[in-house]
Amino acid sequence: MHLGLRLCTERGLTISSMELDSLFIVNCFNDQWDPPWTIEYILRDCKNLIPPNASISHVYREGNGLADRLAAHGHTCQGIAIFDRDSLPPSCIAAYQADILGQPQYRLP
Repeated sequence: MHLGLRLCTERGLTISSMELDSLFIVNCFNDQWDPPWTIEYILRDCKNLIPPNASISHVYREGNGLADRLAAHGHTCQGIAIFDRDSLPPSCIAAYQADILGQPQYRLP
């Protein structure tokens, strides 16, 4: 989340909403829970990178299949990789298309 927000800021993109699959982070971000000290400074920086009226909400992994597939792909990469819709890894293309169409996605067991 932190690196993504920094990338958006560098590219001049404004965040209006974020969906995270970690209810813990959502609740910390929305000041419902106190974050552990080990991530407090990261959350503070994230809050500074988005407008105060941005919506931060929880979504199950199936609610954002592309993010789930990109995260899985990221575990196979070294360093930081940046993708746009024209350079998605092959394993992510179907999830991207389903997200655009608003179709639910499910993880294989």
